[in-house]
Amino acid sequence: MVSIHDHWINSKSVAPKDGARIARYSPADGRLIANSAAGTAQDVRQAVAVARNAFERGPWTSMSGAERGERLVRLADLMQRNLEALATVEAEEAGKPIVAARMEMGIAITLTRYAASLAWNIAGRLLTQGGPGKLGLVIQEPRGVAGLIVAWNYPVLCLMQKLPYALAAGCAVVIKPSELTAGTTLMIARMASEVGIPEGQINVVIGTGEVVGEALTSDPGVDMISFTGSSRVGKRVAAKCAAAGKHCSLELGGKGANIIFADADIDGAVEATYLGFTFNKGEECCSSARILVERTVAPIVTEKLVARCRKARIGMPLDEHTDFGPMIHAQHMARVLEYIAKAKAEGAHLITGGAQLRDGSLAGGSFLPPTLFDLVTPGMTVFREEIFGPVACIVPFDSTEEAIRLANDTEYGLANGVWTSNIDKALAVVSRLRSGMVYVNTYFETLPQLPLGGLKASGTGHENGPEGLQEFLQTRSAFIRSKTSP
Repeated sequence: MVSIHDHWINSKSVAPKDGARIARYSPADGRLIANSAAGTAQDVRQAVAVARNAFERGPWTSMSGAERGERLVRLADLMQRNLEALATVEAEEAGKPIVAARMEMGIAITLTRYAASLAWNIAGRLLTQGGPGKLGLVIQEPRGVAGLIVAWNYPVLCLMQKLPYALAAGCAVVIKPSELTAGTTLMIARMASEVGIPEGQINVVIGTGEVVGEALTSDPGVDMISFTGSSRVGKRVAAKCAAAGKHCSLELGGKGANIIFADADIDGAVEATYLGFTFNKGEECCSSARILVERTVAPIVTEKLVARCRKARIGMPLDEHTDFGPMIHAQHMARVLEYIAKAKAEGAHLITGGAQLRDGSLAGGSFLPPTLFDLVTPGMTVFREEIFGPVACIVPFDSTEEAIRLANDTEYGLANGVWTSNIDKALAVVSRLRSGMVYVNTYFETLPQLPLGGLKASGTGHENGPEGLQEFLQTRSAFIRSKTSP
């Protein structure tokens, strides 16, 4: 069955103005699975006008934070009841194993509940020490209409790191999901209407970044942009927002390092390192694609990691036994294979993987096994550039200083990992790694209360935690005299 994905504007399905559509084929077997609206600038203008009207006149902004929070809890409950349906669409469109899609839904639901709790606690400040008859008032208020641009690798998780926080703050939103993975965004928008989030508060326009993304970023009716995507596009979004005086929050690319010291739990480090560069087929901005290993244990870590890579259960997304699915589409697969060829040409040694799988049931899809290189130097492309696939390089080091230098030798600063049984060493390294997130003796594990944000080319602003709510709030001040000023 082929799904039809239209825009969602003012709580109604809206066909694209010119009737144009984008075909989405399964990354696993090439079947046509969805026909999505190919949005235009006119579709964006319509959605922004509706969102602006909802923000200025609708009831959502004037509701108490507690009431907004209650409706977000209802949304989380409805998502929980429909978890399997959401996970199935996510697995098929994004090409991820159904077990991973379920996990993503669970995290998204938790984030929605957490954002709901924050809505209860939005507060300004009252300053009373200015002198007799003088008061200072600090006011926290929603920024207005927020444009949410969501990536294809985690369609629901990326969305719910933005949407519930924007709604908790009182904003109205226009969402641009990826044209490849719009199904779950539309499902959640419909659920929001069912639980009493008012008409026009959530709008969805599907289309390409070149058309819909550009129009949304440029529209004067949009007060802020929250963007997840590549650093290249993020720089363009930032420049356009700066020119228009708009606030923007950017969650961009990464080239994480996982530092394994000789005193680490080697088996635990190997398993987490494997997941660190293969989870979601490596289509992950926090991927630990640079594996830095203390030289004395590098041979055993390499041996164990290769063995783990060769145990990957690669298969169809809806197969309960699959833990490694297809890449998002053939064009992205070709791009990753070019990186692999370039690594070999530059002198890196391919240890395992590296070629597309074309046998049996996998022949019709974009399947690439876990791929590892060694004999890699910091000047090589495989060490420096974000590949966004299941490709990693192993680089030995001889001292803590060298490990830190290698980890920081990148334009990115999103996430890194540290493995050691020495807590003093761990804390010392954490303090010197230039990344927004550092995992210690784990990878990808976090809490909704912890903000996620990047340094350097990995972005600006934060998602999750109280800081995630703050992105959608602006601060104003008032000075008050109880009597007329002389």
